[in-house]
Amino acid sequence: MRKGKRLVLAALAAGMLAGCGQTDEVDRSVEIQEETVHENSFELTPVTRGTVQQPLVLNCDYSQTVEVDLYFAVDQEVITDVYVEKGDIVKKGELLASVDVENMEKQVRELEHRLDRAMLSLRQIQENKDFDLEQAQILFSYTPMSDQDQDALKEQKENIEKSYQKSLEDTADSVEMLTVRLDNAREYLRGGNLYAPMDGVINYLKPDLEGSVTDSTERVASLYDADSRMFISENTEAIPYIDPEEEYIIVCGLGKNQREYAVAPACLENWGEKVYFRLLDEEYDPNIIKSGKISMVIQEAEHVLCVDKEAVHTSGERYYVYLLDEEGIRRMQFVETGLWGTSLVEIRDGLTEGDYVIK
Repeated sequence: MRKGKRLVLAALAAGMLAGCGQTDEVDRSVEIQEETVHENSFELTPVTRGTVQQPLVLNCDYSQTVEVDLYFAVDQEVITDVYVEKGDIVKKGELLASVDVENMEKQVRELEHRLDRAMLSLRQIQENKDFDLEQAQILFSYTPMSDQDQDALKEQKENIEKSYQKSLEDTADSVEMLTVRLDNAREYLRGGNLYAPMDGVINYLKPDLEGSVTDSTERVASLYDADSRMFISENTEAIPYIDPEEEYIIVCGLGKNQREYAVAPACLENWGEKVYFRLLDEEYDPNIIKSGKISMVIQEAEHVLCVDKEAVHTSGERYYVYLLDEEGIRRMQFVETGLWGTSLVEIRDGLTEGDYVIK
């Protein structure tokens, strides 16, 4: 079938040439152009001697293990003074903010004065009673006392007790009442002052706090213990390699936001299921970055044969590299590896120093 088609096409071609009256000989030669073959471009990397470090990376999450939220204990009072800003380091007992306490302080001073006077009056009444009782005793002590004298002395003392009883009771009641009122006033005054319950760092402060009105259910500040700022890892395999006396670097964030911070092993007594590192830098903001990575060297081999990690491949449990032979043909070479580092792999067998492998 194909042969018949060729004959028909040939006849048609001959007829067309004859019909055109062309007598020139047709050039039936075919120009053969040489095909350009591009060699594969390989990047070669040398087999050299160097130091291979085996790393261990700990993924850590940030936590503030000791943190307290702070509230005013009074309601509907205007906050007139704020003495701290976010990030400030404060001491236990330091005044952080207060409401308009001038009127409350005046009430406290007035109650303290009234209580002092009432307590003084109570002491004076008690002293007067004791004096009168002592005088009555003295009056009957100059001569031997008869039964009649003893009865008279007893009656006189009872009358003295009765004469002072009401004033003593009233004054004691006044002292008790004023004490309760003063305690309440002092408690209210304390509730209008916000104090730091411990040494620490202010990591939250309510926006526009000054001039706002207190609400005892609303958090106005947060304080954390700087020694409790921890990065915690669950990679307990690292424990044997961690030096409790050494400081480490944790890398947090990505790209332009990547930062390095100093940390130190902490809470060693709690190591087991978790590993703790205390943050040493003050400027860390946990509201932006919540985690980081600590890298450490757990094994090291010096002056060993090694090659770029990207040149080593795996097939099952075996490792291999690619070499270029003298004719430029790629061939596989199995190797025995040792330590695997971040960028280098130790080669124990299969290559020699000075070889080049394909990366």
